[in-house]
Parts: sequence; C-alpha cells; structure tokens
Amino acid sequence: MLKSKYISALAFLLIAAPLYAQDSPQPAGVTATGAAQAGSAARNPEMSSSRFDGIVIQAEPLEVKSVSGEVRTFLPPDQQGPAYFTQPKPGDLVSLTYEPTPKGDRLKNEITIIGATIIGTIKEIAADMSWLIVRTRNLDKPENEVNVPLQTSTQFQPLVSAMRPGDGIMATYVRSGGMNATDGTNSVKSLEWQSKSVGRAARWWSLLGAMAALFAMAYVFTKGHPTALFLGADNRYSSSKFQTLLWFSLVISAYIAIVFHRIFAAGWSYVGGVDIPPNLLILSGISVLTFTAAKAITVGKVEKATAEGRTDMKVSADAPKVLDLVTDDSNHTDLGDFQMVAITILAVIIYAISAVEFMDHIEFRRVVTMPDVDATLLSIFGLGQAAYLGKKAAGGD
Repeated sequence: MLKSKYISALAFLLIAAPLYAQDSPQPAGVTATGAAQAGSAARNPEMSSSRFDGIVIQAEPLEVKSVSGEVRTFLPPDQQGPAYFTQPKPGDLVSLTYEPTPKGDRLKNEITIIGATIIGTIKEIAADMSWLIVRTRNLDKPENEVNVPLQTSTQFQPLVSAMRPGDGIMATYVRSGGMNATDGTNSVKSLEWQSKSVGRAARWWSLLGAMAALFAMAYVFTKGHPTALFLGADNRYSSSKFQTLLWFSLVISAYIAIVFHRIFAAGWSYVGGVDIPPNLLILSGISVLTFTAAKAITVGKVEKATAEGRTDMKVSADAPKVLDLVTDDSNHTDLGDFQMVAITILAVIIYAISAVEFMDHIEFRRVVTMPDVDATLLSIFGLGQAAYLGKKAAGGD
C-alpha cells in the first residue's frame, strides 16, 4: 500500500515538471507577435503615433473633424515634450501627429496648417462645374470682401451642379505652393452649404404660429365666424370645403414658417425662393378639384330638381354641426364623407411632421423645395377624393 503511494507521487512529479517548465500563458487575445510589437512600440514611441488631417471645429479644447465626418478631440503635448506653437483657429485645415494614451489622443508635435475655410456666397459657377468664384462675407467691413476662385474636383461636381449663384457656402481648400503663396490654385477639399440648426420647439411654434395668424385673418374677414369658410348653402358644414381649407391652411403655414426661418437664419436676401414639389402640387390640385367638382355636382342636382318642380332638394339645417362633415342631409353617417375627412386629417398630420423635420437645418440656398409627399399618401388621398365624388355623382348627398 505504501509502495503504491510512492509510485503515484513519483508519476505526478514526472508529469508536472515539464508543464511548469513551459512559458507562462499569454493573456487572452494577446499573441506572440502582438506582444513583440507592443515591446517594440515601447522601445520606439514613434511607432505608436498616428496622423490625422481635418478641419478645426474649436481650438480649446482642440476638436478636429476629418473630411469623412469623424470628430476627434486632442490633448496638448506633455510638458516635457514639444509644444505646438501654431495656434489653429476654427476653419483651418490642419495636419497633426498624435499618440493614443489612456487619457485620450495626445499631440506629439507642432500642428501644420495646410488649408483654410472660406465662408461666402457663390458669385459664379463654371459651365463644366470645375470652378467656383466665391464672394467672401464681411458684414463689419464690406469693403474688405474679395472674390476667391476655387477649383473643384470630380467628386464635388454633382454637389456643385445643385448649387446656384447667391447660395451661401462654406468651403475648405488648400493652395498649391503653400497657403502664403502669391500664385497658386485653390483646390477644394470640403464643400457644403452654410446652414443654421433650429430647435424642435421653435419649429413647431413657427408652424403653429403661422396657422394662428391665418386663423386670425379668417376671424377678421368673416366678422368673427371663421367656420363660415366651410359652411354650405344649406347651413351645413361642407366636407369638400373643409378638406380644402384644412389642407391649404397647412401648406400655406408651412411655407410661411420656412420663409420665416430662412430670413431669421440668413437675412432678407433669402426671402421667398421656396418651390413646391410635384407630388405636393398634385395633391393640392386634387383637393381643389374635389371641391370644385362637388360644387358643380350639387348645383347641377339643384337646378335639375328646380326644373322638375321639386323644391325639397336641399333643405337648410337649423344649425351647423361638426357631424355634418361625416353625415349626409338625412343625418346618416356617410362612408364617402368620413373617409375623405379621415384621409385629409391623416395627410395633414403626416405633412405637418415632415415640414417640421424639414426645418431642422436651414441651408443658405437661394432656392429650396418644400418637403414632398410620398406616392403612397398621394394615392390614398386621391382614392378618398375619388370615392367621395363618385358617391356624390351617383346620387349621394
């Protein structure tokens, strides 16, 4: 029994000795090559540094945005290391070298300014979209404004083709021969419209304020009875008039709100210049057509009844009610009226949200286009209007 214990202990020592003689296991995810590279980087700090080129967003703390949109924040160099003497300013195109540290990316040497940003308005665009002439903006000293030619590469030409003279732009460029060279070509590295962001609350208030202004005008012009705008000859609220009034009130209010924010952001030179997109124009036309056709059908029926000696075709109601919008002259709920009113309200809600989101950033463009309605909403709206006119022509009230 004792002999077998000695034999087991000896076997354990013979097996364990080679295992403990092996190298210590590497931490998870660290290979021998990686460990060697880390040791080499520790011996040669330059291997761990990286380069970053971009546009300065702010100087303190230093934030730089690359052309691809990546934003980095950089710490100043260590007190023992070299300090950067060139103090960049927002808009400068810079090239820098940094070292990743536990506290963040730290600068390693002096920042090199390789380009600048110009803010101004487009004065002229070449026919082949390869050149822009930009007029700088200096509101304090307009006499110091100058024209700067900018050369655009192929990648910017689709963007340039959408621009027009008078647009406010912001372009970052580099100059061949250096930024201080008297002769050289300014090559664009970044190009975009100037813009100003608008808070969500301000956007909603501007839209609602425009609608309130229209309501006030209607209140004055109707002598305190704005609902008379969609009141029919039979003293009932008209569904066709209501949907036309509701839709056009929203479209006009959206237009007013967009123009207001353009003036507030870019000045009076950007008043107007708001186009209506195709689907929005078609939908608005359908709304007007429905109202006109419904009026024509009703008048035709009344004239026909009068010619036949019937005078009970349209009996005036004692007082208008909200339910008139979804009921016929017999006070029965009408499917055609209901779906037209429901679809109109749905379209109004969706377009109001689209208009508010459209005003998120006001671009300094001479001409902008209002948000469009999608094909699905246009089709549903058209079907609702067609169903309403169909039932009205077929004999429904």
